[in-house]
Formats: sequence, structure tokens, C-alpha cells
Amino acid sequence: MTQGMSGGLTANSLTGRAIGMIFFAAFGAGWIVMGLYGAGQLGVVPVLMVAACTMVLLAGAAYLSREAERFPLVAKDPKQGRIFAWVNLVQWIAVGVVAVSFARLHLDNYVVNAITAIVGLHMLPLARLFRYTPHYVSGVAMVVWAVASMWLAPAESLQSVTAIGTGLLLWLSAAATLGLAMARARRAPVEMACQVCEASWRQDWDSLPALAARAA
Repeated sequence: MTQGMSGGLTANSLTGRAIGMIFFAAFGAGWIVMGLYGAGQLGVVPVLMVAACTMVLLAGAAYLSREAERFPLVAKDPKQGRIFAWVNLVQWIAVGVVAVSFARLHLDNYVVNAITAIVGLHMLPLARLFRYTPHYVSGVAMVVWAVASMWLAPAESLQSVTAIGTGLLLWLSAAATLGLAMARARRAPVEMACQVCEASWRQDWDSLPALAARAA
């Protein structure tokens, strides 16, 4: 089965979505736990709720990994892996620089906002790299939230509110990734059937002149 006959889906793309979900779920949980801790609300019930939501998202990632086995595996592009590594390296360097510089400038209260913006910005080149438009939406949403929360949240709870909001955005991104991937995987057999019919029709159409010549 070729990539064209699988509706454009590959095992690589679905596996990549699953890995992305794992990162979104784990980091989203980390942000939310950090926000709850900062707000003094890190109790047993909130932790169990965070753990339950995280497990649901991880189960979705495992499902996508299994679905990937139904689709063709194509050769990986080494350049894509290198660019991905560089983008993430730049992100973590920027986070470190912001954390240190904001502390020295006594802007500690805005560190979480700045890091949220960095995380959002780093998703923009990844969206282009993986040709995955939803990453643009997630990235822009996080940058907007990083700015908007400075006006929406009181100064004393800015860090915790921003962190919780960032975690929820990451979880929403994970859920959207699952929903879009599942819908695409379900459409793939229909797309494959249409492509097979079109290829058969074209083959029959192209053979008509030869059949007419033989008949004559």
C-alpha cells in the first residue's frame, strides 16, 4: 500500500501525532500542577483529577500508535529531525535566559508569561516543519494567552493563573490532535476506495483507443 493509496496518511505522521500528544499531555499536567501549587490548591482531589485527565490523553496517544500500524511507513527525513532538535534547543536556551534575566530585573512575576510565549512561538516553526496547521493555532493561542493573562489575572495570582491556562491549552491541543487524527484515519479507507476507482477508470479510459483500433 503506497502513501497515495492510504489517503496521504502514513505510519510516520500518526506516530508523530501520538508523540506530540504525549508531550502535550505531560507538559500540560506539569503546568497545571505548578499553577495549583502556586495557588495553594494542590490537594489530593485536584492531583487525582489531573492524573485522570493525563491518563485519558495518554490512552489516546497509545490508540494512535496502534492505528499507525495500519498505514505505510515511509523513509524519515534526517534534516527534519535536526531542525526539530535545533528548534527545541533554542526554546530551552530562551527559557533559561528569560528566567535568569527576569530575576535580575526583578520581573519574576512575569516569568511564567514569558515562558508561555516562548513555548507558543516555538510551535510556529514546528507547524511549518511538520506541515501541521493546528500547531499554528496552538502556538498563537499560547502567545495570546501569555499577553492577555497579564490583564485578566490579578498580580498576586498571575503566575498560577497563567500556568493553569497554559496547561489547559496544551491539553486542548492534545485532544484536538487526537480528534483530527482519528477523523482522518477513518476517512482514509474511503479516500483509498475513491483513488482505486479513479485509477481503474483512468486505465479503462486510456485503453479505449486501443480497443477501438482492434475492433476496426
